[in-house]
Amino acid sequence: MKILSVIEAFCHGGAQTVLLDVVLSLPEHQHRVVHFSSANGITAESTFVDALRSAEIDCIDTHWDSIRNEESRLEILDGFQPDIVLFHWWGKDPWMPWVMSHRSGNPAFVCVIHHSGIAAKAGYDRYVLVSRSQLQQVDHIPPHRVQVIPNGIDLERFPIGSDRRSPDFDVRDRPFVVGRLSELREGKIPDGWIPTLASYRLENTRFVIAGDGALLPILRKSAIDLKLDGQMFFPGYIPRREVPSLLATFDAFCYVTSSAVECCPLAILEAMAAGVPVVAEARGGIPEIVVSGENGLLARTLDEIGDHLRRLRENPALREHLGRGARATAEGFSLKKQIAAYRDLLADIQRERAVSQYPINRAVS
Repeated sequence: MKILSVIEAFCHGGAQTVLLDVVLSLPEHQHRVVHFSSANGITAESTFVDALRSAEIDCIDTHWDSIRNEESRLEILDGFQPDIVLFHWWGKDPWMPWVMSHRSGNPAFVCVIHHSGIAAKAGYDRYVLVSRSQLQQVDHIPPHRVQVIPNGIDLERFPIGSDRRSPDFDVRDRPFVVGRLSELREGKIPDGWIPTLASYRLENTRFVIAGDGALLPILRKSAIDLKLDGQMFFPGYIPRREVPSLLATFDAFCYVTSSAVECCPLAILEAMAAGVPVVAEARGGIPEIVVSGENGLLARTLDEIGDHLRRLRENPALREHLGRGARATAEGFSLKKQIAAYRDLLADIQRERAVSQYPINRAVS
């Protein structure tokens, strides 16, 4: 089959990583990727583009109008006639004129929903959710058109061997390391996160806040102003290949957002794959991944976050127990399982179209 994958911006992020992994993990199909990075004033992630080029997959940076308009669409696709289009959706639908055209010979349209809280538009043939927490966003869609396929991670990138997070470890031997890895922009991290961490008064503790974004200089300045720059470390952007090494230095992974509601965050899954216990807020799709007492600790308030970090700092046996549980959980969110589910979805669509010999009826009732 020929598969066209479309996304608003091909920058470094969870949805973009999912697109890349799905495309590269389905080599039995022909692929093309279209994104609107330049039109959105965003620089495409060069390592992602290079990975596609290495696999001889065209990656086209264009304006969304080129997808809306049939003539320009044919021009940019240059003879590539997709059987299936995977729209990695982040709340905008500039391609809807194509989806709703109901032309004979149209591909099957699949909306892969990465965002939380925004109702998906009717008209797609299928809908893929990454978390059951998103079901309300498609409650107007017939259930047989909706499938939950959680994000997956390549466990081979995170080998588990001997490490320093063992029951014999004593925090008096070196600092207790609390880390996080994410975009540092509005919504993803509270701009007052540094004073919050300081308020926990965790002795002999080092905080690593990795990632890049508009809030990075604000967070750094806050640490300096509070004279905590010796306790707070900001390594900046971490290339994907270096993520396992970074996570191996953490004793706990603490993930708190401000307004963003996460559905199936890769950052948490990667931390678990590295055997790191997770401390996070109990909202969005996170409770589908983090189970208090099994692989991490969930909190309803920022004060609870501090209490949980203190417990982990003071209890090596708990850290070890939760770390083992985290790795076991990650094995249930493997990339192999994710890709197997996508293969099943594609095969199901192909069978349905072969039987009807016409595009799937996209009426909502």
